[in-house]
Amino acid sequence: MTRSIDKMFLMRIIKKSSVAGCPVNQQCYKLYSHHTSRIAVQSTISSVGGLRFCSDNPLKCWNCDYMYKSELFCSKCKVLLEMPQNLNYFDIMGIKKDYNVVNEEIHKKYRELQKMLHPDKFGNKSEKEKQVSENLSSLVNKAYSTLAHPLKRGLYMLQLKGVSIPEETTSLNPEFLMEIMERNEEIESAAGDKDKILKLAMKSKEELDTLSRQVAEAFYKKDIETATKILIKMKYYDSISKRLKKLKHDLGIVE
Repeated sequence: MTRSIDKMFLMRIIKKSSVAGCPVNQQCYKLYSHHTSRIAVQSTISSVGGLRFCSDNPLKCWNCDYMYKSELFCSKCKVLLEMPQNLNYFDIMGIKKDYNVVNEEIHKKYRELQKMLHPDKFGNKSEKEKQVSENLSSLVNKAYSTLAHPLKRGLYMLQLKGVSIPEETTSLNPEFLMEIMERNEEIESAAGDKDKILKLAMKSKEELDTLSRQVAEAFYKKDIETATKILIKMKYYDSISKRLKKLKHDLGIVE
């Protein structure tokens, strides 16, 4: 297993502040690439490309107790290291913590990470290293599926702020709830009509896209209250979208 990551990765620069400026116990994964010449990212972190994190407190390799701060594989015994605690999904995927995620970028990084971490790559390793690989691969899957989905990404960003949305929300505008009820009735009456289902699916997508742009603006302005209200609406429209997707599947509609 090589410690270097594919050259196709774009370099991601750690915050301009020094590693010592990171809050205590905060660790952050970052993705790097290297070219023919070694690039000094920071004086305190090696410029060799790879999946990395920063930590104020040195950690120990689970296999040989070697102290390390920013490695994916132990530089002494070469085993796959356990992921530090308190990492968010944006750090794991090596992207900026922003609602506006570039799908192509995150998908490419997901594929590259799984090439490195998939358990199939560790078939001849120790049981411990196999388990570490399974844990990391599973976490990368979860991070990707969350950040690649507009609603899940928004809800996760709220979670990072300590905000959660209850399953049953009773504070919504009655007019909005009536609109959702009417939309469901419309879907019910169009259940066997392919053309109507396609039109409703297109309308639902447009509504979700609009709400996604609105929530992106709210997060940009750090208006968590507005972002929360929009995401509550998105949950209802996402349910409608899932229902329409199932109907299209049942009707054999392939797009």
